[in-house]
Amino acid sequence: MRERVLVVDDSAEVRNTLRRALARDYLVDVAATAELALERLEAAAEDEFALVLADHEMPGMSGIELLSRVRDTYPDVVRVLLTGLPAYELAVRALHQGQVFGLLSKPCDAGALREVVADACAVRRRAVEAHLLTGRLAFSSQSLAQLNLLLEERVDAQTHSLHCMHRFAAALNSVEDLRGVAEATAQALFETLATRGVHVQVWDPEEVGVECSLGPEMSTDLLSEPITTADGQVGEIIVDARSFPDGALTPAQLDMIAAIASTAAVAVHNEFRRRERDEAQYSTIVALARLSEQRDNETGKHLERVSQYCEMIARRLREEATFSGVIDDEFVRDLRRSAPLHDIGKVGIPDSILLKPGKLNNQEWEIMRTHPEIGANTLESVILENRNQGFLLMGRDIAWCHHEKWDGSGYPRGLRAEEIPLSARILALADVYDALTTVRPYKDAWTHQEALAWIRERAGEAFDPRVVDAFVHVSDAANEVRARLADRRDDVLRKVAPEGVRRSA
Repeated sequence: MRERVLVVDDSAEVRNTLRRALARDYLVDVAATAELALERLEAAAEDEFALVLADHEMPGMSGIELLSRVRDTYPDVVRVLLTGLPAYELAVRALHQGQVFGLLSKPCDAGALREVVADACAVRRRAVEAHLLTGRLAFSSQSLAQLNLLLEERVDAQTHSLHCMHRFAAALNSVEDLRGVAEATAQALFETLATRGVHVQVWDPEEVGVECSLGPEMSTDLLSEPITTADGQVGEIIVDARSFPDGALTPAQLDMIAAIASTAAVAVHNEFRRRERDEAQYSTIVALARLSEQRDNETGKHLERVSQYCEMIARRLREEATFSGVIDDEFVRDLRRSAPLHDIGKVGIPDSILLKPGKLNNQEWEIMRTHPEIGANTLESVILENRNQGFLLMGRDIAWCHHEKWDGSGYPRGLRAEEIPLSARILALADVYDALTTVRPYKDAWTHQEALAWIRERAGEAFDPRVVDAFVHVSDAANEVRARLADRRDDVLRKVAPEGVRRSA
């Protein structure tokens, strides 16, 4: 079924234009005012509309006010704002009042419109899946409650198994990934089955495979129990079924294997859905980061290059004893995901300053220096309203501190040395290297060796000396990324085309 979209604009010409642009892929309804749009939403069946696309400046209720009402009454309906107002003022108001998915400038390019609407509808579908997941979790909780009642009725015969299940549930509450689920499942089986050999596999699409084995080497007499969710089989439990001195597997033990497999399936299912929800939130936040990037002189490859440089540096630092207990897989993963957020605060800088071709005066420079705090405050507001994901916390630190310097001469707070978060110290070097080696309208790109020499000279001044050393070790790989993802001069010049041309694109 095609998703239904509600277009709200007081201009009949705009309404018709947007309807024609979307009619091929969506069922498009229109309303001339915010009040009529609310009536249309109220009269529709529950969750009938996937998206509301509203103009900001309309007679009566404004677009932001309308989208705020939609957010409160229909939280699963995705909201997009269409406007001609300056991007910063509107972005902040929309973020804190309307919680919109995206912004579109008027006049709106049909390709950009369809892309934003497609992304918004994808977010909506994930939200619907989240509701379905809630129902499934409730069903799973009821199933586990019934299992506990059954175990209590057999307490004399199965006390040991019950204790194992309780420990298993507690272990699952503390795991953070599928590997933790596999390890907890193998441990529960090993304890329940009196030290028989066990092997657990979880099929993770993001890894080659997740597995864990415990106990002695297994015979050829094996029992296999699938780990199955509503989406199908996601793993397998393998148990040595040969006869031990205690005898073959008992019916009670077979029931426990099935129960552990069922519980593991719930945990795997929850982890998959958590990833989807986290990815949806990440995509929304990075979309705002790209909004700031599109207003700057950066091209689309800047964020990818900087992210890869950061990952290289972090992996090298991890090999040093000083950082072995600080940098782990989660740190590297969060750094890669949070690096694109470093200049998100530039949404708060006026175009007259951000795109000025010449040197900034003192007043303009002071305004430009506020973008780290704007970025940190923006991400802090998201953190307060959501689960504190690691990449958001790290992204806030990076946005706030990536212009601080090792010797304390940076801004906005003049932090020095290890007062600066490690993630920001890494990002600062990666960002500067990218700026030096990237072509700009006002300069040619430095060579890799020129940039490397410049950075090494500033170890202990602008940069953490250990971060510089790590970058030197991976500089050949960084140079390969630079060459592979290099910007073309034509792309850079297109970014700084005359204002009217850029906004109509």
